[in-house]
Amino acid sequence: MRGSISSCAEEVPQTNDTYTGLAGVVVASEIQDQQEECRRLSYGSTSSTSKIGNVGVHAREFESETDGLITGDQQKPEFCAAKIQIIMTSMYLGIFLAALDGTIVSTLMTHIASEFQALPNISWIATGYLLSTSCFQPLYGKISDVLGRKPMLVFSNVLFGLGCLICGCSNNLWFLVTGRFVTGIGGGGLTSLASITTSDIVPLRDRALYQGMCNLFFAIGTSCGGLVGGFFGEHGGGWRVAFWIQIPVCIVSCILIIAYLDLPPRHPNGGELQTSYKQRLQKLDWQGAISLVTALFLFMLTSSLGGKEIPYNSKLFLLLCILTVIAGAVFVGIETYLTSDPILPVSFLKDRSVCAGSLANFFCVMGMITVNFYLPIYYASVMNMGPTDVGKRSVPSFISIALGSLGAGYYMKRTGKYYWFTLLGCLIVILGLLQVNFISATTPVWQQYLLQVTPGLGVSILITVTLLAMIAAVPHEHQAATTSISYAFRSTGCTLGVSLGAAIFGNRLNNQLDVKVLSLVSEEHSEAELRMIISKAAHSAEWIHREAPHFVQATLIECYHYACKATFKFCLVVAILASISCIFIKEHRLHTSISRDK
Repeated sequence: MRGSISSCAEEVPQTNDTYTGLAGVVVASEIQDQQEECRRLSYGSTSSTSKIGNVGVHAREFESETDGLITGDQQKPEFCAAKIQIIMTSMYLGIFLAALDGTIVSTLMTHIASEFQALPNISWIATGYLLSTSCFQPLYGKISDVLGRKPMLVFSNVLFGLGCLICGCSNNLWFLVTGRFVTGIGGGGLTSLASITTSDIVPLRDRALYQGMCNLFFAIGTSCGGLVGGFFGEHGGGWRVAFWIQIPVCIVSCILIIAYLDLPPRHPNGGELQTSYKQRLQKLDWQGAISLVTALFLFMLTSSLGGKEIPYNSKLFLLLCILTVIAGAVFVGIETYLTSDPILPVSFLKDRSVCAGSLANFFCVMGMITVNFYLPIYYASVMNMGPTDVGKRSVPSFISIALGSLGAGYYMKRTGKYYWFTLLGCLIVILGLLQVNFISATTPVWQQYLLQVTPGLGVSILITVTLLAMIAAVPHEHQAATTSISYAFRSTGCTLGVSLGAAIFGNRLNNQLDVKVLSLVSEEHSEAELRMIISKAAHSAEWIHREAPHFVQATLIECYHYACKATFKFCLVVAILASISCIFIKEHRLHTSISRDK
């Protein structure tokens, strides 16, 4: 197998039969035919030089700013189907791990808190991973342009595995948080580089199918995280094993990448192999990278701590907001005026498709993460469901996410169009969130299982289509930077969604409790007694159903009902904003060859 696949490093002639189908799955005879053609050609063949001198007036807006790198007028080889399958498998493993690790701690926190006696700070286990992922994820696009995809993919896997090793060997909470931070840096690369590298080896017309598979593995990893953590935490040797068990998967992914991801020296995104790593590192926009990480870190920290550890009306929160704005302004200034090869080209946002796609990503992720967070709270607080029943109601949404991504990919492959399908996705999201807004304590069980299905379907369509729309709007040599922009907007939207959702929920809950509970003051129930009830109810939904006095129980449930409804209305508003953004996306041709000459 290894010998036959390695021969596919050569170029496959560009014909109308080079489509690889869903996730590169083709019949054996087609693979064999392509391998025979692979053996007869090499990447250096001058007969297959791409002719992409004319990629349209729009493409000329994005002339390459990268000094010394191979640009779009040179050849972009096609990869044969068998090799694509193996390369994509290695990246699917990375995506699965990154998603798994993001949720695996949800069922491990109680075990870890008990061992380290650190319950008040236990949330930093999750926060550390999210902070580093969000901060470093946007850097991988430009860095991999300069250093190459393979080195950065290997680096991400190694860093992820090292972080898991540190977590498993931790002897205190903050050592564990450090390991989670390191793991997050690697995890950010595993997800973003998978999308970037896919664009290197697959034509745009087929690209969405592979993105659908990436989304499918991400959904599987997310849904399995809690189950895997719970199993190892209770039955599989302890919580440390849950981290160690991920290391062998990293090793397998690394081996596959090293063995099969052979982007040739003349590949535009393979790095400038004629220069040393030191020279290539000197080309990087270090000022922009440092300012971007600083701005994102401050933003994520402010969003995560605001309203919880740090009150919104405190001077410290105001200071963090000011520092975040200053850091963001410094980053934009550096990228706009001080560097010729920016780490994250903000000038690309002048293009309406890139800007509209970025905003659509920002808003739809913001809305979906808020629904996914507060719908379970509604089930638990208003309907008195346990964790198992709540978890069951989220399972169908993972299926709809997979179907939405794959369906969008199949549609774009068959038609080469995406604009109207994007608007259809927007309509599905809005209808789904309208359904969520009508939830009540009497909502039928069958409908509860479907509440997250419709918005999940629509969001998965939007995420898949908008990424392709952004990539299609720029020349091939800028696809990595454009993908990084998309991931940056997703990360900030996700974090801000959780923060704004918490603020809306908390404020509405406190107002409802003050108005409705204090109205029960009487000779039998003093104001002091009711304020104590308010304090307990605001901190624990479980207390309402287990220990709250019977006379106030229905009132407390009603307060939680209206607080959750306020967050659902917020989700609907941001979904409408995402839809408005999508209207401004311009439809570009989805080419059938990587070189975009077909």
